[in-house]
Amino acid sequence: MKAIVTILITALFAFAGVNVVVSIPPEKFFVKKIAKDLANVTVMLPPGASPATYSVKPAQLKALKDANVYFSIGVPFEKAWLNKFVSVNPLMRVEDLAQDIKKIPMEEGEHEGNLDPHVWLSPPLVILESRVILKTLISLDPKNADIYMKNYEKFVSELGSLDMKIMSILKDLKKREFIVFHPSFGYFAKAYNLTQIAIEREGKEPSAKYMQRVIKKAKELEIKRIFVEPQFPKRSAEYIAKKLKGEVVTIDPLAEDWEKNILKIARAIGNGN
Repeated sequence: MKAIVTILITALFAFAGVNVVVSIPPEKFFVKKIAKDLANVTVMLPPGASPATYSVKPAQLKALKDANVYFSIGVPFEKAWLNKFVSVNPLMRVEDLAQDIKKIPMEEGEHEGNLDPHVWLSPPLVILESRVILKTLISLDPKNADIYMKNYEKFVSELGSLDMKIMSILKDLKKREFIVFHPSFGYFAKAYNLTQIAIEREGKEPSAKYMQRVIKKAKELEIKRIFVEPQFPKRSAEYIAKKLKGEVVTIDPLAEDWEKNILKIARAIGNGN
């Protein structure tokens, strides 16, 4: 009986876990890859919601009261809510998963004010994001450092294999341009020598003049697929696709099953032109 009690207490202690809150579903995937069952992860953005406009519900703030760490990633709603999150739980750490990415020298034309927040869509950059998760988890839960490190190393190996798969999917593309409504795929494009052409400009619906420019460019490149995200309107994309006698294809940058989804995105772009 004593042995059974000891086992139960040990199991309870092991699975008590670090309480983690993240902004978007892909972050949960990354945390779970490194922490497995040693972390309880709460996601602020629900399925189908836009990180550009989402307003956090009062009930969600309750999850912050017991949180050990909040992993931010730079999506727009964080600007409006992070200070509120900290006020709910002043002892909660806030760690920016893009902190190491921001240390990379910016290219000509880039500046801090327009840094693309979609850093989770580039497998090479996810390695840097995961390193932040690893360091934070070890700091909060040093007794399980070896487990975190082992899981991190395995995940980095998986990311390397995934990177190679995506390069293989996209290597024979003759046209390296693709058209999207919302410019979410800049880092993905950069990682695989692609160019995204965005319909939306500075968070606003495009003008008729700009849409005509996109249509002209698409015809020159013989592009028939227009990519949209479920979190954004399709009207402009559908108009352009009609003019091109093409099709609108939905790809979701926020799906929680990140690895499966990033391959789906690569195949959609790879098969589309």
